[in-house]
Amino acid sequence: MIRERYSDQVHSGEILDILSLNSTPACLLDLRLQSVTLNQEMQETLQLENTNMAFAKWARSFSSTTQSELQQMMHHLLTEGLHETSLHVTLKKSFQKYDCKLVHLTNGQIVLTLISPYNDSHTNHSTDHTIPHSDNSKVKSDSRKTVQIKPRKGILPFSNIREAQLSKRMTHLVDKFPHGLAFISNTWDITYANPKMEELTGVSFEKSINKKLWDVYPVDEYYHVFQNYLRAMETQETIEFELLIQKTDIVVEMTVHPTELGLTVFAQDITQYKKHLQALKDSEERFAVLANNIKDVFWITDPDFKELHYVSPSFQTLFGLSRSDFFENPSAILDVIEGAHREKVEKALSMMREEKYQVEYKIKDFHGNEKWVRTRGFPVKNQGIPYVIGIHEDMTEYKEMVQLKEKSQQLSTISQMSAGIAHEIKNPLTAIKGFLQIGAANPELRDNYQEIILDEVNRIETIVQDFMMLSKPKSSIQLEEVELHQVISYVKRLLEPEAEEKEIKLTVESTYSDEKIMTEPKRLNQILINLVQNAIDAVGEAGEVSIDVKTSSEYITISVSDNGPGLTSQEIAKIGEPFFTTKEKGTGLGVMVSKKIVSDLNGTIEYESEKGEGTTVTVKLAK
Repeated sequence: MIRERYSDQVHSGEILDILSLNSTPACLLDLRLQSVTLNQEMQETLQLENTNMAFAKWARSFSSTTQSELQQMMHHLLTEGLHETSLHVTLKKSFQKYDCKLVHLTNGQIVLTLISPYNDSHTNHSTDHTIPHSDNSKVKSDSRKTVQIKPRKGILPFSNIREAQLSKRMTHLVDKFPHGLAFISNTWDITYANPKMEELTGVSFEKSINKKLWDVYPVDEYYHVFQNYLRAMETQETIEFELLIQKTDIVVEMTVHPTELGLTVFAQDITQYKKHLQALKDSEERFAVLANNIKDVFWITDPDFKELHYVSPSFQTLFGLSRSDFFENPSAILDVIEGAHREKVEKALSMMREEKYQVEYKIKDFHGNEKWVRTRGFPVKNQGIPYVIGIHEDMTEYKEMVQLKEKSQQLSTISQMSAGIAHEIKNPLTAIKGFLQIGAANPELRDNYQEIILDEVNRIETIVQDFMMLSKPKSSIQLEEVELHQVISYVKRLLEPEAEEKEIKLTVESTYSDEKIMTEPKRLNQILINLVQNAIDAVGEAGEVSIDVKTSSEYITISVSDNGPGLTSQEIAKIGEPFFTTKEKGTGLGVMVSKKIVSDLNGTIEYESEKGEGTTVTVKLAK
């Protein structure tokens, strides 16, 4: 066996000849030229065709784990001034195991010999220098020729009291370090682990101190970890990777930093971070599923609407603009809004910076399609940064549906009113026709039916006048200043004779004096006449009807109350419908006319009634 260094003048062939005398498989590695020269025994053992080849090709004769260990041991020989070392190797083709000896000659030349087949008796040398690999075998070094690092319980040795105090402080500092910290020597001994590292790994430092790394962490379970440790040792570069520690179910971010003394390992607990990250990812995926599969458009922008942060994919379908163009120029949306609506949209967007607001407008996309859009938005803050978020809704189908519904209601109303008109006019016409026929057949009786015919004609005239009132547009109102007490007095004088004839008590209660109101006198008179007349008709004989007038700084309130039979809630709900009436000869048009006039005067009318308790009608008009 070669024990001493050979000079540069020794020829590689001579070395192999010497080794061949003992029939020992051997080869000479020239790491400068990346070449290998084999003797015959080594060539036969490795089952190779040539005795000279490139280093990479030769290395592939061994198992992948052995290749990594050979690289590691050669690195130690060349960089740490070692003379020789040894390890166990496994051949790739035959799976045969050998004891392998490496001897450093000089200038990058290493002699490698295969000593004898590997057996279990070699695994119990307590002084071996070993490197782990995936089949749990160990790399053995010659303890007589290598420099051994004595295991230490502290971090650094200190020679005086001041240094001892500093050591105590440093020990306290690393013990309280918020992340895991451990030191591993060049011989793969665990020399230190702080309490946080014990907590993360679930391994006690007292039980693992001075033990080989793979004795504490099995290679099969932590193969990925050992790969990164070896990489850091070989390249002398800091390595970072993530690791799930099965024993504690904790995810850590490992940082392996190589030094002259070995490896310094940092472990940071990122379990909660990973959970939050996964939760965020899941939330984003769920939001993406929602945003990608609904017609409404979600959007997020800055308060000035100059920087768009997000817009859902359905934007392009609704507005006919590409999302990329919209991101580059958010104001491009104004180009598709009809001119008459742009001002109110811009005003609405400005309001959304301060409060929840919505606006409906019409657009015309680049394909010429007209659509109705409703935009709703409101301000929010995230970590102190203001945003405006909102939604665009396609209202086109809804608008079309509303229009169809309105037309349907109009047709229904017209149909109902036409039937009512025909019915109401047909009755007096039938009476007029009958009495005229009787008068024509009996001239002497003609004068007897003249008054009845005239009443029926007046009834037809009243119906026609009511319909004419309903057809008058609001724009036809001519406002003028009217004294309120004159209107009330006129209505009372007009209807008081009828009330007295029926023995009905008609009273007026008021809190006004000379109040004036801007209104149309004829329409206001018509309202009061209709309300008081209905009340008189409802109470019958010996009833009571009161007119109550109250004023405030903004409104005038007129209430007409009676003590008649009252109405049910179902009857109140039908008030105002064409030809709904509780009177025997009523048409229901008077209530419709009253509601129409009150609406034209920008007022409100309300009905309060209970069966058997009478009815109160309240009209509220602005001054």
